[in-house]
Amino acid sequence: MSDGPDTEPPDTGRPISDHMAEDWLATLDLNAAFDRPWTDDAISWSLAGTAARVVLDVGCGAGGATCSWAHRLGAGAVVLATDRDPRLVAQAARRAGNEGVAERVRFGVADVAGIPVRAGSADVVWASGVVHHIADQQQAVVDLARLVRPGGRLVLVEGGLPLRCLPHDIGVGRPGLEARLDAARARWFEEMRAELAGPPLPYGWPRALRQAGLREVRTRSFLAEAVLPLDDIGRAVVGQHLRSADRELRPFLDADDRSTVERLVDPSDAAFVLARDDLAVTAVRTVHVGTRDRPATGTGVS
Repeated sequence: MSDGPDTEPPDTGRPISDHMAEDWLATLDLNAAFDRPWTDDAISWSLAGTAARVVLDVGCGAGGATCSWAHRLGAGAVVLATDRDPRLVAQAARRAGNEGVAERVRFGVADVAGIPVRAGSADVVWASGVVHHIADQQQAVVDLARLVRPGGRLVLVEGGLPLRCLPHDIGVGRPGLEARLDAARARWFEEMRAELAGPPLPYGWPRALRQAGLREVRTRSFLAEAVLPLDDIGRAVVGQHLRSADRELRPFLDADDRSTVERLVDPSDAAFVLARDDLAVTAVRTVHVGTRDRPATGTGVS
């Protein structure tokens, strides 16, 4: 999951509907492959200086991070992977089987409020693009922190910089389309959060971790990229990026930009984006880590 419509479920906060499931599941599979290099690096960084035998992957999606953790951990360790939608859990289980790590993973269907894990039992809790889906984000961080054993770590992947792949001037429409798509995604995100009707979180994720009773809070960003010449994954990410804009961002774009995006995703148009040979994909994912040394007892400033 992420902070924008490239990977968000069509019906935020509820399981995705059957008629939209196939495309969305394919998108999550694609993103799991694209995200694998930075996810591996982020796991190594977040685990540095400690050992883990029980890792909880909350909101496992297509199972990319689940498998990264399973490969990273030693014999006898286990990854507990949960998601609210059983179709995602099944998809993640297939990925684990294909990667030969199924024996190290246990899967379950649960939302954040109902994770079947005993308080204080996980060495690491990993939640990537999950908490911003929850109405009360601070309380969600508190709830996740309670699952971490003393000395263990809570890892949140939230924020960063949005994906970009287009030159400033693409020769179609007005220059600067990507900047306007970024602005449209920000408005889309604001509406998504407003629909959840939760309390505001008027501070950053490091403070949210500290207010959950965690210490030694650290933050680092990781580059996700596909460079020239684009491979199949990179080309697919470009196509999905623009198709998502065409589907989800139309209400937030003016008529000229809507027309431009339509041309970019039309294989029969001379402006079709995948006919270009000058595309490189970049995005930044930000990771926040806090260590538990005492039970999280509330949301007050510690």
